[in-house]
Amino acid sequence: MNFKIENNFINITNYPSIEDHFEKMAREGWLITKIIMGSIFIYKKINPEELDFSIMPYEIETAFTRKSKEDLEEFQSVCERVGWNYATKTYNLHIYFKEAGSQAEKISTDEETEFSNLEFIGKRQLKSLYIQTPFLLLFSWFILGGLFGNIYTMKDAVSQIVAPIIPFAIILSLSTIVHIRKFLKINKENIKLGKEIEFSKSSFYIEKTSFFLFFIIIFLLVIYFIYSIFFLRNKFTLLYSSLILIGLIVGSLYRIFVKPSKISRNYKIIGFFLTLGLASILAIGVGRFGITNLLYGVEDPDIDGYKVISSNDFRDQVMEKTGDLMEKRSILIPKSYEYTSFDKRDRYVRTEYGDALNENLAENLLDNYLRQAKNSLGGHLQQVRESFQEGVYDEELSEIGITKEEFQDLKEKDVKEAVDESEKIMKEKWIKKDTNNLWRLEEVYFLNYKNDEIVIKNGKEVFYLEGKDFTNPEIIEITKDKLEL
Repeated sequence: MNFKIENNFINITNYPSIEDHFEKMAREGWLITKIIMGSIFIYKKINPEELDFSIMPYEIETAFTRKSKEDLEEFQSVCERVGWNYATKTYNLHIYFKEAGSQAEKISTDEETEFSNLEFIGKRQLKSLYIQTPFLLLFSWFILGGLFGNIYTMKDAVSQIVAPIIPFAIILSLSTIVHIRKFLKINKENIKLGKEIEFSKSSFYIEKTSFFLFFIIIFLLVIYFIYSIFFLRNKFTLLYSSLILIGLIVGSLYRIFVKPSKISRNYKIIGFFLTLGLASILAIGVGRFGITNLLYGVEDPDIDGYKVISSNDFRDQVMEKTGDLMEKRSILIPKSYEYTSFDKRDRYVRTEYGDALNENLAENLLDNYLRQAKNSLGGHLQQVRESFQEGVYDEELSEIGITKEEFQDLKEKDVKEAVDESEKIMKEKWIKKDTNNLWRLEEVYFLNYKNDEIVIKNGKEVFYLEGKDFTNPEIIEITKDKLEL
């Protein structure tokens, strides 16, 4: 092979030891040509030779500024004129080499100037990490906290692929903060005392492992997105990918054209927010268009082989089918899909199917549907509260399970207490097990007062159904036949 890939790590706290490493690799016949995110080192095959390496800190980019191509070329040409060849760069570290023993001027500056550059770069990195770390903690709460406690995350492969890297990302951020703070503190004192800069001798195992996992996860996500879009034909994945692409394109335009420009920093800040606004407008526009098409752009999917119910299943006369089918794959729920069938009166029948990895996960998914049904009651409590505040029974309360007699019994109580008691009554009437054994299955739960939402667990399979009176014996038999229960 003419190239070699290595998992390593370089930043402002350890780059002299990496110089030694590059010299060792050159003696073995490998020259560094590319570094990705400070951790993936790519070498090309050369004849083994003795080379000297020098790594120079030179800030390229901040939040609002970026050295232009001409600035970088000028910096590189200066180094080349004094006898050094450019190899590559990573972040704000530029890597040069020359033949060992050849005449060349030193490109490194004096200790005080070098530390001044490193301190400037290090403080900027710390600011970014101070912002990044709380976001990672919040993100971990959403992803890890909801991994088993949310229907979406149980069926979503992206959440499950990303989840393993989150703890490493948090540890990496905290570790980097500690390393940089320690480096700056020690060497600030060293410079005052006239000593040399003291660089880290750490092996950086946490950093190497974290970045290695990061690249594996990026690879898996790309594979999943391709599979989901082109094989599962998942419209939501296509929509998410479009939004990500918009963000990348607009961000790149700002980075290429605005950051390196000679306009003042204030104008660049204005440009940043204008770019952010443009990206938001485009994302919202594409999002609304995509969601509208997802909701109303119905088609006629082939549902043969899928365990779903259709509006036509409950009619004597078959009508033109319209509906929407969306498939998903995940680690916890290897096979799942959602099918919504519409009729000409805009009524619909919905099926959500999940085949879990094992029965415990199926039980967990069932519990999430029950929890979702309980949480949905909150949307009706404002109506209940207003009725008690006015002291007048709203006939619409009968549709959510509060009878006039129950309202009269609670009316004299404090409003908060009356609402709490009403919520308990609603839960008892809404979410109930099939104790009458209408379905003749082990685990069946009705999820609302009208009995037109139901969740069924059958072994590792979980079905959520909506749109019919699922206490009707005829509907039950038709549904069981279609779902092979």
